[in-house]
Amino acid sequence: MKTKNSNEANFSFVFSDSNWKKDNTREGEIKLSETLKFGNDVSKCAYIILGISEDIGPQMNNGLPGAKNGFHTFLTAFQNIQSNRFLKGNEIGILGEIIQNKEFEDHLTNKNCIEELDDFVFKVLEENTNIEQTIIVIGGGHNNAYPLLKYAKSNSANKIHALNIDPHADCRKTDFRHSGNPFSYAIEEGLVQKYSIIGLHQSYNSEYIYNFIDNNSIDISYFEDYIDNPDRFWNSLNSFSDNLDTKNTYTLDLDLDAITNVASSAFTPSGFSVEECRKIVRHLSSKIKFKHFHLPEGAPISLKEHKKYGKLISYLIADFIKNQKNLEK
Repeated sequence: MKTKNSNEANFSFVFSDSNWKKDNTREGEIKLSETLKFGNDVSKCAYIILGISEDIGPQMNNGLPGAKNGFHTFLTAFQNIQSNRFLKGNEIGILGEIIQNKEFEDHLTNKNCIEELDDFVFKVLEENTNIEQTIIVIGGGHNNAYPLLKYAKSNSANKIHALNIDPHADCRKTDFRHSGNPFSYAIEEGLVQKYSIIGLHQSYNSEYIYNFIDNNSIDISYFEDYIDNPDRFWNSLNSFSDNLDTKNTYTLDLDLDAITNVASSAFTPSGFSVEECRKIVRHLSSKIKFKHFHLPEGAPISLKEHKKYGKLISYLIADFIKNQKNLEK
């Protein structure tokens, strides 16, 4: 495993180490903080967590800033989870964090930043993870789905089937890279052979995107379907997970924009509840072995938002890992 001292203009990478104070533990309890692996010690872990602390991607897509803020809040909350019969930390490695070194200025100045970040994310994964590990990426914009898919494809002879829980298809024009077009780039470059979107919002995708969806045979379910008929939505989800192609490699994205009243780059007052998202993640991860789980676009600013974000992401990561482990039995 290589030590990284990056001289990249806009982004750098640092390995993680435990920031947990031993006086936060209690007699008779074991916290994840005491069992997790960190930094250079994660090579044998089944699950690798990488933080991406950037918000240039969302701002290049006219989204709100703040996606660079959540990783440390998550890590503090996650380390506070109990290590018990349901989830132990000894198979989980906190690799480190990709950091944005410069603030977003404007679209012209930052036009090439995301291409640089694409290459950097891929390089960090290539140098510090292996084909057997499941990658969990927290923070940053949805632009980072593209290098994650590129890495998944580079490690698999199978077709890539990308699943995305998101009100937006993120299939905007491929004129320059930003958080709104990772999947259109990945599809056009042949990295993804199948793309499915869960909970798309009808009024927040352009006609250009709907034409792209039609022309590329993208599977979609609308959030409005859930509003009109919850049974229809869950039946559709069950039908999807019961008809898997064992020759495919699957990836999972959960854009925080999909969850009601969560601070994110494209805040929504109408979306899935936290419990509904947990149900979706728990269901899918109990049926499908995923190469990676990506949770972008969370943008906490206030203290209250940080507290909610930290525990929310911790619940979702714990749900995912528990069910993936049970799937392996």
